[in-house]
Amino acid sequence: MNMRQDISGELNNTRCPEIIKILSLGKRSGRLYLTNGSETGNIYFTEGDVVHAQCGSLNGTKAINEIAVWASGEYRFFVDEPSDVQTISMSIDDILAETTNHLRQMDKITSLIPSSGAIYALETEIKDKDIQLKSFQWKVLATVDGKRSIADIAQIVGFGVSDTMKVFYTLIRMGLLHEASAQETHEERHRIELPETGYIISVKDALTQAIGPIAPFIIAETARELGIDLLSDSIDQKAFLIETLSNKIPDERMSLKFLDAMTDWLKSEV
Repeated sequence: MNMRQDISGELNNTRCPEIIKILSLGKRSGRLYLTNGSETGNIYFTEGDVVHAQCGSLNGTKAINEIAVWASGEYRFFVDEPSDVQTISMSIDDILAETTNHLRQMDKITSLIPSSGAIYALETEIKDKDIQLKSFQWKVLATVDGKRSIADIAQIVGFGVSDTMKVFYTLIRMGLLHEASAQETHEERHRIELPETGYIISVKDALTQAIGPIAPFIIAETARELGIDLLSDSIDQKAFLIETLSNKIPDERMSLKFLDAMTDWLKSEV
């Protein structure tokens, strides 16, 4: 075969890691362009070494891991189309080892999550659970509304689809999410009910802006933990609840914004 020739094919026959291995062994230089529905990715080679990869907002090996999961779509290699940036300096063996590990993780995840098109809703019947999440997990959880798919949420938060699925896997195993059904009326009947006072409405609205639709649950659980009556007129109790809630917001900027908004609200009531 003429090694200067472009190559092309379908990903259901040859997956990305195999293509990388072939191009590396052939000491090829150029751009590997891959598609999976509306998703596209590029992997650049210089004399068989991978020097750069891009997929959506992802670059480097994260982009390769994202593309490696694709089981359908097409690919084409364009000879002598170099990259003007370098995001990868790993050997081919190290890249393929990392990709293999990623694919093993995804096999475990897909045994629980059917696809990136799956839709999940917040599990509102969580009792006596200490929720401790990392900021990127809160970022994902804040967008779950029982309507958006995992792929939709990946676009919103700017993560790769496979990385977003990893977060969902953790949240599901923690009991924070359940797969949304066509009849979410059951969940509507069991939604957290908070008092409709001006204070609680303001707290709920401000906290929802910070952490998303899980806010009512966090308010109810925090009040229970602190032994606070949400209908109390005590300014001290209100201030204590606000301060505690602000400490549960993982994003420092959003935490300060919430605290400032609610402090202003309390001052207006005094």
